[in-house]
Amino acid sequence: MRIVIVDDEPLARSHLVHLCQEHGGVEVVAQASSGADAIAAIKAHRPDVVLLDVELQDMTGFDVLRSLESRDGPLAIMVTAHPEHAMEAFDSNAVHYLTKPVDGRRLVNAIGRARKRLSSQSRGEEVTSLRQITGEKAQRLYFIDVENIDYVESEANYVALHVDDERYLARNTMKHLAGVLAPLGFVRIERSLLINLRKVAFAERVDRGAFAFTLRNGRRLVSSGTYRKGILDEIRRGQFFGRNAAH
Repeated sequence: MRIVIVDDEPLARSHLVHLCQEHGGVEVVAQASSGADAIAAIKAHRPDVVLLDVELQDMTGFDVLRSLESRDGPLAIMVTAHPEHAMEAFDSNAVHYLTKPVDGRRLVNAIGRARKRLSSQSRGEEVTSLRQITGEKAQRLYFIDVENIDYVESEANYVALHVDDERYLARNTMKHLAGVLAPLGFVRIERSLLINLRKVAFAERVDRGAFAFTLRNGRRLVSSGTYRKGILDEIRRGQFFGRNAAH
């Protein structure tokens, strides 16, 4: 297993390197002290896993992940001194989350999880889809069942989760959610919109290859013609669950 270690504290980096060297089958291929260096190292070395500090001087570890998001990107094990970041790590789909000072046994456990994930991917097995998303509203955190979400909307560096008449902010990206929620019947209809087809009452064809989706709660969302093919593919695969759609 090839690993890149990212931490802006030299002693913390050395500690992680030492722990990794004690673990058989693990090779540290690069180290980085900043987000920019981390991105460069990951692109250059294409590691299997990145041990990634959340608090970097130029950006957060989550910013690093957002800049690298792709199906063939490295798995992430987040590392931080602040346990409150665990919610963000959960939403970023990190393999594991470690608090400083990192304990050797916990690192072994995290590497074991990463190894299982890599093994599943190599066999072509589907990684378990996201079932809950942590949303924030009025300084409170809510664990929202994905099936209850009507649609997701981009909002600056966050996304807004719309559930009935409620709206929650989540530290995530549209690109990431579009990928992990696709197996659950979500489809991207616009650059900034991802809808749950289970929540759609009916769809209508509108101008220039676009569709207008009316949700069960009466909300109407219009797609971009750019996403027409993806929408039709989902409908033809039966993701529309028997509801009336334009053909």
